[in-house]
Amino acid sequence: MPQLKNYREVGNFDLLSAPLNPIGAFDAERFKQQVRDLLAEKQDEKFLAVDLSGLDFVYSDAYNAFIMFQQEMSSRGGMFAVLTNNKIIVDGLKKAGLDKTIRVFAYEAELMSFSLHTPSSAEGLSDGDMDSGAVASQNINSEIKSAASERHTGSHRRFTKSFNAIAKDDKKSQKKGLDMPFEEEPSSARTVIIVILLLIAVVGGVWAFFFL
Repeated sequence: MPQLKNYREVGNFDLLSAPLNPIGAFDAERFKQQVRDLLAEKQDEKFLAVDLSGLDFVYSDAYNAFIMFQQEMSSRGGMFAVLTNNKIIVDGLKKAGLDKTIRVFAYEAELMSFSLHTPSSAEGLSDGDMDSGAVASQNINSEIKSAASERHTGSHRRFTKSFNAIAKDDKKSQKKGLDMPFEEEPSSARTVIIVILLLIAVVGGVWAFFFL
C-alpha cells in the first residue's frame, strides 16, 4: 500500500501539514521524522514549509525543529518557511528571534507569490529575490491605496467644491475686518453727520417755539 503524502506543493514549496499529538499540540518528533523521510525521497529539496494554520501555539521543541531544518534548507541554497496568521505564534517566533532567519507567510497565496518571484533552483537566488516575493501582496495593497489617494475630484464629489467656497468666503471676511479697517469709516462718518443735523433741527425747532 503506497504511503499517503503529508505535504502538498504550493509554488516552489513543499508544504507539510502540521502533525499533532494526542492532545492536539504540534508533535515536533513526528515532524522531524516526516521531514527526514521527505528529504530522503526528494534529495534536491530546497523550499520547505510547514502549515501551522490550525494551531494557536507551539512549544520550544517545535522551534528547535524549525531551526534545524532552516539550516538544512539554507545549506541546500533554499529556505524553510512557516505558514500561519496566528498572532500568538508569530509573536513567539519573534521573541525567540526566529523571524530573522525563518520566513513567515500568513496565507498560501503569499507562498505562491513568493515562488513566482523566486527561481526554482538555488542558482540566481539572492536576498533581493526573497524579499520581493514575500512582500508582493503588501505591494499590491500599497498600490491600491496610492491609487485611491490620487483620485481627482469629480462631479460626484461636489461637497469638496462647497468646502473650498466656504473657506474662500471666510478669508475674504477676515481680510475685510483685519487688513482693511478703514473701509467702515465712511459709514461711521455719515452716521455722525446725520446725528448732528438732527440735533440742529431739534434745537432750531425748540428755539422757534419759544421765541417766535
